[in-house]
Amino acid sequence: MRSRFTAFTRGNLPYLRKTWDPNTCPELTPDDLQTQWTRLEVLRSTQAADKAIVEFRAWYRDNGTEQAMHEISLFKLHKKRWVYVAPLQG
Repeated sequence: MRSRFTAFTRGNLPYLRKTWDPNTCPELTPDDLQTQWTRLEVLRSTQAADKAIVEFRAWYRDNGTEQAMHEISLFKLHKKRWVYVAPLQG
């Protein structure tokens, strides 16, 4: 999770694609990475043999005001690598 957050802050598209489940990865462009992310709080994480859940709050700047995005995410083991699948519904 932390490495993906860093990739978002640096606009590292190759890393984001590599760490996103190929079945759910959108067509990302540099324009999709214009958000100014400022910090990440991992609130909770649980891991099983092939799946993990991460709850986090990611902070960003919008028109000079700090905002937060809250998500509970599903990750899975894909070809011996953890990849982001999708947000889970509350």
